Amino acid sequence: MDIYSVLQLLAGLAFFLYGMSVMSSSLEKMAGGSLELTLKKVTSNKLLSFLLGAIITIAIQSSSGVMVMLVGLVNSNIIEFKDTLAIILGSNVGTTITGWILTLTGIESSSFSIMSVLNPKFFTPLLALAGVIMRMVAKKDKQKDLGTIFVGFAVLMYGMTFMSDSMKQMASEPWFANILVMFKNPILAVLVATVFTAVIQSSAAAIGIIEAFALSGQITLGMAIPLVLGANIGTCVTGLISAIGVAKNAKRVSVLQVVVNCSGAILVLVVLLIVGKLPVLQNPTNHVQVALVHTIFNILVTIVAFTAEPLVIKAVKTIVRDDPSDLPKILIDERLLARPSVAVNECMSDTIVMGLMVQENLKKAMSLLDQYDEKVCQEVKDGEDKIDWYDDELETYLVKLSKVGLSEEASESVNKMLHVLTDFERIGDHALNIAQNAEVIHRKKMAFSPEAKKELTIIINAVSEIVQFALDSFNNNDLASAAQVEPLEEVIDDLTVVIKDAHIRRLVNGECTIELGIMLSDLLTDFERISDHCSNVAVCIIEVNDEEFYVHQYLTDLKHDSEAFKTLYHYYKDKYEVNSI
Repeated sequence: MDIYSVLQLLAGLAFFLYGMSVMSSSLEKMAGGSLELTLKKVTSNKLLSFLLGAIITIAIQSSSGVMVMLVGLVNSNIIEFKDTLAIILGSNVGTTITGWILTLTGIESSSFSIMSVLNPKFFTPLLALAGVIMRMVAKKDKQKDLGTIFVGFAVLMYGMTFMSDSMKQMASEPWFANILVMFKNPILAVLVATVFTAVIQSSAAAIGIIEAFALSGQITLGMAIPLVLGANIGTCVTGLISAIGVAKNAKRVSVLQVVVNCSGAILVLVVLLIVGKLPVLQNPTNHVQVALVHTIFNILVTIVAFTAEPLVIKAVKTIVRDDPSDLPKILIDERLLARPSVAVNECMSDTIVMGLMVQENLKKAMSLLDQYDEKVCQEVKDGEDKIDWYDDELETYLVKLSKVGLSEEASESVNKMLHVLTDFERIGDHALNIAQNAEVIHRKKMAFSPEAKKELTIIINAVSEIVQFALDSFNNNDLASAAQVEPLEEVIDDLTVVIKDAHIRRLVNGECTIELGIMLSDLLTDFERISDHCSNVAVCIIEVNDEEFYVHQYLTDLKHDSEAFKTLYHYYKDKYEVNSI
């Protein structure tokens, strides 16, 4: 046995897997979740879902990564199980592109030509050098990620070259020939390739090994086909592992991939066993034919699966039956942490939802001051429980997300959400306080004076507007809306002082009671605190968009030196003048 050839093979495999991992993670960071967001929007269109499944797989160079993403998205109820078939089929086809890229290692050319330029031995060193330089001198994360992709691709191609060279050296060894003999048994070849792919969790690496075998000139087409089938079956293991401990629909996603890939492999294997003696199957194959077999197989599986889609979906639901005791719903699945850009986007979507829930709860709470309704009051209490749940889930998840590798842009988004969540949750608390005060007023049959009601109407309108500005600034990263908040917050502060002074005058004149005065003071405190939290949200948005931003200096300069602030302040002061109603 030539131990050096074996070691070279192992080194090549190690380089290949490492290069694939580095390239995949950097590609995923550069994608920034935009492809996944598009995917969520087009799941109802099978063709678009198929195409995007293929594009995402090509972009992140990992069909296993797409499966983990799908399991997480379905488990979080972001997309439906039935919509994942087209994505899985697209991913299967998309992963064949890697096999075609790897065929470049087989290009031979004795002199400089266009073909020699395509040989990895020519361009891989240049890519590696360019990647290292970009990593060293680039200022922006995306440029550094691109450099990492170049380096990862170079390492991957060197690994493939090492494997190919070692295979050629081992081709004449008797022990190597004995290993190849067992591949003449199609069933055994499928099992070996399945186990190998399951262990390394990369069908691309498995196809690369098969192509390296083909470059040695020692395997036939009849031997290569079962190996390709096994690689397609083995790649399902990652999805099965990711489905441990998830809800039934998420389990169905991984089972769906198994059913599709295994059914296709079994059909082709049966045909191969029948026609296995054909001369064309006995001829030595090459790396291009291996890539072609991989592509044709996945295209045929796609056609059959789309044709028999109802039967496929029914079969999966029969295997994984509905269970009333299924796991409780979670907000965002932790498996999405493996795809940080997707996780960040889902957290952003849920934070926006939480903000809208807070706004709706506050609107209901303030309406109780004008017309009390027991049902609405209970809705506010139930809504507050849901808001608290959202806050706990999101904060816990974001803390975990902040510890994984994030791009600079994604890291800013996480920090922004962590800041804003606290303010949203506190606004929710003040909404509950308002509802509880309204409940006490109703129960004790108390009533504010007509003047006090008018004053409350004015400040409620102002608070409603400042909350809308705060939400618009966060939801749309809208600096124009953010700029409206601080002047209006100052006006609300002034309103609380004016209304308290008016209450004292009514109390002295015997037009109001001390108990109602306490209630009014509590309500004004809640309104003032709500406006403060809206100010925090707006300042956070401005801070994220301005690298040289300093909060305290900003607020000081804004209130004393800014003509725009003074103009807006007077506008809102006139708009919410107590004597205007």
